[in-house]
Amino acid sequence: MTDGRNRAGVFLWGGLALLTGLPFLAAGFSASLLTGRLERGLPLTAVILFAVWYLSGFHGAGVAAVCAGTAVLCASRGFSAMKTILWTAGLTLAAGWLLSLGFPGFMNVTEADLAPLRDIYLSSGMDEGMVDRVFALIVHFAPGLGAVQLAGGAAASVLLFRSLPRTARTFPELSVPVRFRMHWGVAWIPILCLLAIVLDRSSPLPEWILRAAGNLLLFMAVPYSVEGLQTAVHWARRIPGMIMLLVIAGLFATPVVAAAILLVGILDTWFDYRKRIDNERNSDEDSADKDG
Repeated sequence: MTDGRNRAGVFLWGGLALLTGLPFLAAGFSASLLTGRLERGLPLTAVILFAVWYLSGFHGAGVAAVCAGTAVLCASRGFSAMKTILWTAGLTLAAGWLLSLGFPGFMNVTEADLAPLRDIYLSSGMDEGMVDRVFALIVHFAPGLGAVQLAGGAAASVLLFRSLPRTARTFPELSVPVRFRMHWGVAWIPILCLLAIVLDRSSPLPEWILRAAGNLLLFMAVPYSVEGLQTAVHWARRIPGMIMLLVIAGLFATPVVAAAILLVGILDTWFDYRKRIDNERNSDEDSADKDG
């Protein structure tokens, strides 16, 4: 059963890592190689990183190296899966940003990089003006989109790393915790970003402030949406069949539903809804036991 679960995890997390980018798939396998005999793992890792450099450039190879190295270091120190993901995502994000200052990469997409896609957009029925607006939005939010890709790819890489047979045997204590919760102080970042966007409507702010606020808001929306979704699932477990309705709502999510989940995630950092739900559930069970 365990081998089957690990095999399914390899396909799942490997697919997600590849979806976020070849460097993250390479990082997951490289991390696994580095947990074995170094005299064999290092040359194979070097070959993998050279292939990533050839296909994705120096930026991609650097991101893959930092991602793999951090995952191995965290795992060897016995960090939990969540702590490993946070450290790996943080350092991969920092490396990706620093490398973007000198090399083309995830966070500094330009309209020239998007030029090969123009014919595809035009052939789909979009007019020239709409294509220009879409490209302008992509370039404007490139740092935020790139940050989401880096952090998400690093997380998928760590989960791929821990699902591989070599890692599963070496670090059996690594498991993905059910509970994910952001620190309450971090919630001020999206709040201040939203405040800047609202204030710009009455008193125009410098363009760099608006761009920074928009990209930060885009990036912070991801972890808070994860927290909000976990809170919603935790609540839905109390009602039979509600999980399936929640999944269906997620598949056909509208911007309003997505915004509601994001808001729940932000509020959960202060009010800890899951703890309140557990307390209510325990109170109900105690009352039922007394009545019985």
